[in-house]
Amino acid sequence: MRPIDNRCQSGRLIIVAVIIIGILIAVFMAIGYHGAGSPRFCVTCHSMEHVGNRWQQSYHKQFACIECHLPNSNFIVQATYKARAGLNDLFHETLRTYPAAILISSEGKGIAQGNCLRCHYSTIENTPMARQGGECLKCHHNLVHGRGLEKGGMKVE
Repeated sequence: MRPIDNRCQSGRLIIVAVIIIGILIAVFMAIGYHGAGSPRFCVTCHSMEHVGNRWQQSYHKQFACIECHLPNSNFIVQATYKARAGLNDLFHETLRTYPAAILISSEGKGIAQGNCLRCHYSTIENTPMARQGGECLKCHHNLVHGRGLEKGGMKVE
């Protein structure tokens, strides 16, 4: 075999290897993204246990956490937000620095508000609340995750 043929064959092998590695990375990322969006994954953190228990008793139990807590946008925006929020959760879960009762951030409220309207807009579109730009969570903040703080705070052991 001539040297030029060996270089062509090596180049093809490298291209095939890069394509296979790219496909494997994409598959693992898709599996990770899908798995990290499931309620089963979300409630594995100690700080989310009571939140998950309340959600399972709510009228929204058929919806995954990400349907309310992830921006209703394109994949890049969702993946970026999920990565940022996940790293924040991992940091606080690891250091056990979560407060006794986890509160939704102002950014999280905006995301949840958008998702409330995405699902329920036809129900509220002719109400004064919709005309005046009301916030769903002002009245319905206990609808999915219950009322009040957990007694005794977060138990991590």
